[in-house]
Amino acid sequence: MSKSTGWDRRLSVVADGKRLIGHAGAVLLRRCADRTGLTQALAKVLPSSTAASWRERAGVLVQLAIAITLGAANLSEAEQLQLHHRPLFGSAASDSTARRTLSALDEATLIKIAKVRARVRRQVWSLLRLR
Repeated sequence: MSKSTGWDRRLSVVADGKRLIGHAGAVLLRRCADRTGLTQALAKVLPSSTAASWRERAGVLVQLAIAITLGAANLSEAEQLQLHHRPLFGSAASDSTARRTLSALDEATLIKIAKVRARVRRQVWSLLRLR
């Protein structure tokens, strides 16, 4: 087995016992975002379009958050992790799509995102208290 170098080595799971990344949690994170309503709530405050080539910005942000959790340090690494998880999440957002999504987040949109996150967080904590 040849040793790889660079970012692909850090992001891949190798049976050498070093630099292991647990990818199993990616499914739980995505399902959590979807089931708590975070993804849908973000979709309501982010720009949208009916164009066939348009990527839903809420999905892009959620996938970026998951990629960061899994160890991505830049947009290229985030794209590679999304490609790895394509069977679970569908097509990956390219690094250029992610860059456009992030650069479009102005102060007003960031405030809306913060309010969405706070509302979803309150809802989740309420549900947890009811358990």
